[in-house]
Amino acid sequence: MLFPFIVSLVGLFFLLANAIRFCITCKSRDVLYRILTLYLVLLFCVELLCNIIGFLYPNSNFFLSHYYFIFQFIALSLFFYKSFADKILKRIVVIVFVAVSLFLSIQYYRTPSLYWEFNLIEIAITSIPLLFYGLYFIISNLKSVKHDYSYFCNGLVIYLASSASIFLSGNSDSVIFTEPFILDFWFFNSLFYILYQFLIYKEWKVLNAKRSIKALKENY
Repeated sequence: MLFPFIVSLVGLFFLLANAIRFCITCKSRDVLYRILTLYLVLLFCVELLCNIIGFLYPNSNFFLSHYYFIFQFIALSLFFYKSFADKILKRIVVIVFVAVSLFLSIQYYRTPSLYWEFNLIEIAITSIPLLFYGLYFIISNLKSVKHDYSYFCNGLVIYLASSASIFLSGNSDSVIFTEPFILDFWFFNSLFYILYQFLIYKEWKVLNAKRSIKALKENY
């Protein structure tokens, strides 16, 4: 199980690097940039704890998945709310956010034991709306090749589609082969996560390149 764990650590390293990059360059940036920065910092904290607990006490870190998916849902719902110009879409984001929050609150109140398990309903209702928001963002900006946050949204859609499929299929514990090392579906989830973090890095690079060019033009 060492190799998949190392791959998971690579994803954690890329997440840390992205969080640091965005934090360092966050000053005087737009609200979407700041939301994305907060999102990366929160996810790094959860992922770090998940890796530590998972390594020391295997299969004891499932409860952290709730924080991961809920933090992601809150931060990115706010991100898309701020990015959408259409008032109807903004209203849909608010309605979905309230409905999901109420449902999960009631569910955990009625079944507290779910806190210690993977909650497939939680994964579905917090991931699928974000997937549709990301798809709409990409499609609506197809004509604008250089639109801000396109790399991020493409990475988000790819990662959410793959990870949600793995989780919701119930195959997250399935072993693909055991030689020369054990490899399961978590490995592929980690690979898609690394791709996601790479595209976030690309987004950071493009955004800051644009800012540098704009600063140069203003100085002349």
